[in-house]
Amino acid sequence: MKYQDGHYLELPRSIFADERFLRLSDSAKWLFFVLKEMEHRYTGESEDFFFRSNADLAESCGWNIKKLERYKPEILKSGLVESWLMHWKDKNTGKKSEKHITAYRILV
Repeated sequence: MKYQDGHYLELPRSIFADERFLRLSDSAKWLFFVLKEMEHRYTGESEDFFFRSNADLAESCGWNIKKLERYKPEILKSGLVESWLMHWKDKNTGKKSEKHITAYRILV
């Protein structure tokens, strides 16, 4: 975990004055908050990105895939989050997964 194992979500106060954030729809803001939580949960000191499948991310948001696909482009276009497709490697075999997963990096 990147930060302490606490019962809170750490956000920079500056985000609430950032025009990129303020222009987002309410649903895209919720997606940003969920991605920020995922960053805290799944990154460590050695990496600055994390990965989630669309199904897992939609579930974390309390959404279905269609709703995620509607708001994900908005958050990516904002410049607050960077995303790319990648494979994960099996720790035991070193083989790449056949399916792509999405990696995310929070830029603020």
